[in-house]
Amino acid sequence: MARLSGVGLEPSPASNDDNTQESPPFFNTTFSTHRVSPLHVGSEGLTPARLETIARRLRDTLVGDIVRGIQVGLQATETPVGQVGPLKAVQVQWFQASIVLGGNADEQNQRGLWINIRHENAAYAGILLPGMSSSNGSSSEMQDQATNPGQGGFLHLPLLLLRMPLPLKNVVSDWLSSTFDCRVSRMTLGTKTILGVWESWIETIGLQNNGPDFVLTLAFNMPLPATRDVAEDGSNNETIRDPEAPGLKSVDITISPNDLQRFARAGEGIQPQQQNMSNPWENNPRERRRLAGGNSDDGWAWRAGKDAKGHPFTEALARYLDHHLALNLFHPSVRVTQISCGGFVLGQSRLKILRLGELSDGLTRAAWAFVEQLGDRIKGGQLPRVFSTSFDG
Repeated sequence: MARLSGVGLEPSPASNDDNTQESPPFFNTTFSTHRVSPLHVGSEGLTPARLETIARRLRDTLVGDIVRGIQVGLQATETPVGQVGPLKAVQVQWFQASIVLGGNADEQNQRGLWINIRHENAAYAGILLPGMSSSNGSSSEMQDQATNPGQGGFLHLPLLLLRMPLPLKNVVSDWLSSTFDCRVSRMTLGTKTILGVWESWIETIGLQNNGPDFVLTLAFNMPLPATRDVAEDGSNNETIRDPEAPGLKSVDITISPNDLQRFARAGEGIQPQQQNMSNPWENNPRERRRLAGGNSDDGWAWRAGKDAKGHPFTEALARYLDHHLALNLFHPSVRVTQISCGGFVLGQSRLKILRLGELSDGLTRAAWAFVEQLGDRIKGGQLPRVFSTSFDG
């Protein structure tokens, strides 16, 4: 069973060549997901000369922290002491998204920023991408908004993917905030985005009858009610259970590849379940939100919205769980926190897309759809009331 916990914090092997790679790593790499407010770059934008200056300042920040004994925490995580070696290079440069993801002519102009931190034996990466939402308009319009300074000199590169240890994430996020006068916050993906990625992956790539099992993790926003346990002798020694203590934390649903195809076929003929007006939360957005928790991506309200899309696999799985486990998948308190399959692993704040062999057309389309789903999440999600540049993993 694939897991995200502890995956991706280990450094990537550094190239023996001092020359910079043409593009950042993407496939077969575990990233944490973050959102960034518009970068203030001034009217001149980010020219090669300015990027070189910015990279030098980041290097000075990292070296300065090491000199002061902070060590940027590289030896404080899963990296053995001395394994990464001395810092060799820090580079900040533009890259073509089509080189990383593959693409066609409509996607050739999409650009992002690559933060490349290389040690003697390891490399860490940060990738800033435009919000390539499928509902944001044409590719040229998105690119113009993303990488050409508009009024006030702002660039829009809202999606930040980081592959580095936690303490280094904090240093890089603080550096981004101070350099570009922006805010960096963790982007927590929820049920809508995770399932949307899976359904679009099925539509684009299809399902294979071999490979690893499909694992879907459900979590529940249902704390146990307060109860009183009276002692056997009838005394007044009562135990009051904490009302905030969680009940059932999570359930893993494991499906074999052969059964995945059966679910997908069955779901094609299933109509979405109609609302049950006897449920008090069906027509009460406030109650639905209370049951769903603070993530606007959860709660299942999007199934009945004007932009709702068909999710055949999800509908079939919901019928199966209702019949065999009496579990209402579409209850607002039920949420999907992770999907692991032969093509990718996607959790609430981490992602990894797998690539075996050459980059196929199908994987290219799926990768772009993957990034577009994240762009939709940034566009549709409400910004947090309080931004934080500290990361918890």
